[in-house]
Amino acid sequence: MKKLQFLFIVWLFPLLLISQNKISKSEVQKIIKESQIQKKNGRISLPSIKSWKFNNVDSLYFKSDTLIAIQNKTNTQNDFCKFIDWTFYQKKAFILGRCSFCKEPPSRMVTKYPKDYFSIAIYEVENKTMIDILRYDKMIVESFKVIKIESDEKFIKIKLVRRFIPKPYDEVY
Repeated sequence: MKKLQFLFIVWLFPLLLISQNKISKSEVQKIIKESQIQKKNGRISLPSIKSWKFNNVDSLYFKSDTLIAIQNKTNTQNDFCKFIDWTFYQKKAFILGRCSFCKEPPSRMVTKYPKDYFSIAIYEVENKTMIDILRYDKMIVESFKVIKIESDEKFIKIKLVRRFIPKPYDEVY
């Protein structure tokens, strides 16, 4: 009987470790590094397939406490009518875009590269990976806890939970 209990515990322990699904700082940094777009003739093409896209129907990006960023691995496009995107052009810097394909003509607003940008700080607190979004490397405008990362052959999905509700981005544009 004790042998059976020991085998059960030995079998259960690795399962518990796997189920915790701790997301490391280096894992997030790797995804960002792979998301960086390359400049062509000193210019950036937006939106990029590599951009992190967030659904923004009914201003969901600004209202929801839980967000899912989708980064395409292939040329597959998302079915989002409206979305916010983060396009990384450096190791820790990105351009924020706001797109709407709901009506004709489609519209797109972006922060100005390179003088108007956001930077990202990734760090760990109590075994949880956090992301802070900074404006001009100085002021934290958003803060997230990384909850989950899923990957398949077409997409990487990064689930984020807000640590506080930000001010509207309307002053950004």
